[in-house]
Amino acid sequence: MKSAVKSLQNNENIIAKEVTELHKIIAHKDQKIEQLLDYIQLLRQKQFGRSTERSNKNQTNLFDEAELDALLAELEALSDTKDEPQTEVPASNKTASAKKKPVRRPLPENLKRIEKIIDLPEDEKQAMGDDWVLIGYEESEQLAVIPRQHYVIKTKRAKYAPVNEDVPDAEQGIRVAPRPEQIIPKSIGHSSVIADVVTAKFVDGLPFYRQEKIYERDGISLSRQTMSGWVVQLEDKLAPLIPTMKQSLYDGKVLHIDETRLQVLNEPGKENTQQSYMWVYRGGLPDKPVIWYQYADNRRSQVPVDFLYPDLESMGNMAPPWSLTIITDGYSGYNALSKMPGVIGHAACWAHARRKFVEASKGRKNTAATHQIVALIGKLYLIERNIKDKTPDERKTIRLKQAKPILDKIKDWLDGKVDKVLPKSLLGKAIHYALGLWPQLITYLEDGHVPIDNNPAENAIRPFVIGRKAWLFSGSPRGARASAILYSLIETAKANDLEPKAYLNYLFERLPLAKTERAIIKLLPQNLQTSDLVG
Repeated sequence: MKSAVKSLQNNENIIAKEVTELHKIIAHKDQKIEQLLDYIQLLRQKQFGRSTERSNKNQTNLFDEAELDALLAELEALSDTKDEPQTEVPASNKTASAKKKPVRRPLPENLKRIEKIIDLPEDEKQAMGDDWVLIGYEESEQLAVIPRQHYVIKTKRAKYAPVNEDVPDAEQGIRVAPRPEQIIPKSIGHSSVIADVVTAKFVDGLPFYRQEKIYERDGISLSRQTMSGWVVQLEDKLAPLIPTMKQSLYDGKVLHIDETRLQVLNEPGKENTQQSYMWVYRGGLPDKPVIWYQYADNRRSQVPVDFLYPDLESMGNMAPPWSLTIITDGYSGYNALSKMPGVIGHAACWAHARRKFVEASKGRKNTAATHQIVALIGKLYLIERNIKDKTPDERKTIRLKQAKPILDKIKDWLDGKVDKVLPKSLLGKAIHYALGLWPQLITYLEDGHVPIDNNPAENAIRPFVIGRKAWLFSGSPRGARASAILYSLIETAKANDLEPKAYLNYLFERLPLAKTERAIIKLLPQNLQTSDLVG
């Protein structure tokens, strides 16, 4: 009897353990299902919803913290008028508002005007006789275009021959006027055409095969191989600009860094399907920004270290003659760079942190909590918007007074929520991301030169990402390096308010004639103004 009872108890224990294990398995699967449903909803939002990262003000009634009502009221009071919701138009005025005609913007004054005078028919004017007098014209303007026109520059170099063999130096034979300096000697393309091809690809995202078709429509045979060859040759031709332009990166107090994938064909030791990377650095003086692209076949932490410290061994224990705060996203590969001499601070990007909470707010659960944290981060950005024209010292003072209490509130919020949400949920990942980078996220408080996010680097790399969707890959490592140099010049020109095609045309015309270091420095985009490119 005792053995039977004991056996029954053992069976119950076994069953209880199995039930417990099954409950754990079910709970784990439920979490996985919730996580996948969150991702499905997020993907649907990305595919079909609005891309804005602003907090939805209609969600305020869902918040589970009493203080948020006061916070949002304060935010509303401080918000710019452009962010305020439009007031409801009275019903009596809706018809009048709907019928209001749009105002046509005037065409740019710098465009050439061609007058086209339209008069009454001659027989009608004769019938009017002297009873009518011309008092003026009713004017209107339309934008017109002249199809682009290609022309051929036929260069004729004078040749001289001695009249007889007794002429001094007659043994040298025929004398020919020297060939003009060109960015690519003996090329079929003038510098203006090369600038046009480079602009079309690296600014407008037109691959060479599409440009080839465009030239075909104009009756010109210009192959994609020829255009690709021009770009590859430009790597060597533009090399004199590189050392001085790179050195300008260190002139400022802040260095933004980001990276994105790149597919490069024919890389030694790699399959064509393996990914390489394009790194981007934005630094320089605030009024003379420099943007630098670097091609690398990997994403290892040593890439930015080797780029910024090419002479590290020769430096020994000497500190570099510059000091920078680097600003990056949460990629751990930047940690090695943050420990290098000359790097006095490492700031993380609040835009990345905010983006993860915005994504979490579009999930199925915890939307009230995520809208709350997005609103708090929004207040940090509101402070930055109001102090953007202040001096660095003024920005630091205002941040410590206004932003630090909000950051303390965000930290308390994160600490209070981290153990209450699933770690692998959208909100859980966002919280762990922010807490893992918290020392870097508050770095900007102590230095007015440091911005709140890494958006300058993201904005600099965006044209490359957009272009990559069209041309997909680089044909060789040399082509990738040439592309990096051209993107560096183009994006630096744009950052300094230069029209990129005009700058490239100016550069390709004058670089072959620049024989001194000073002449080369003058050709860097950060050292030019729009007026320099005219003429």
